[in-house]
Amino acid sequence: MSTITLVATSHKENGLCNSQELFKIIEQISPEVIFEEIPPRKFEAVYAGTRLDSLEVTTIKAYLQKYPDTHHYPVDLDIDPVTEKEIKQEVDGVAFICNDYSEEYNYLDGLLSLQSEKYGFPYLNNDRCSELILRKKVLETKVLDALKNDKSQTAMDHKRLGLVYKQWIDQIDDRENEMLKNIYNYMEQKKYAKALFLVGAAHRKPIQQKIQEYQLMENSKLNWTFYS
Repeated sequence: MSTITLVATSHKENGLCNSQELFKIIEQISPEVIFEEIPPRKFEAVYAGTRLDSLEVTTIKAYLQKYPDTHHYPVDLDIDPVTEKEIKQEVDGVAFICNDYSEEYNYLDGLLSLQSEKYGFPYLNNDRCSELILRKKVLETKVLDALKNDKSQTAMDHKRLGLVYKQWIDQIDDRENEMLKNIYNYMEQKKYAKALFLVGAAHRKPIQQKIQEYQLMENSKLNWTFYS
């Protein structure tokens, strides 16, 4: 049975979350193929150097120079760029509002950044980190619901913001399903013995849950391991 290792990552360097440390992890796993959290539409541009590199792309480029026989594929969902930009702007606004209205949210935001900087990828791949990320999502919903029902808050259309936030959450769910579907398709076609899946830490726990469902549904089984 093919083995695939999921490694939760950060898209930007932050202390011990850096390309050198990620390179060591990839080298330790020594995969035949790396699956990337990039949509096909962006993949060619990223590797042609016409878009800014994420932490993962910087590391993979260096890894491919040393191990050129390694394959790598984009597995994320293609989204209309205009829609993607509009939703991202709105969601950035949600994070700003939550930091302003929730002391706990503000604290968790800083804690996640500090712990990632201090402890690096072992922290991002720990259940405690996943729990804090999920807690932040709960707080986002609570803050938006509270503002929507607060008649004194008239400066912003919070109802519309809530709808956009739900659209973003649904989009994340679609993306995670697409990434898993593409991974299973590639592994079925190519029969790689050892694979690696690099994905942002916020997706780690939801994807773990989805994997359980896929293992029941799919005819082809994968031996999933999770870096820790």
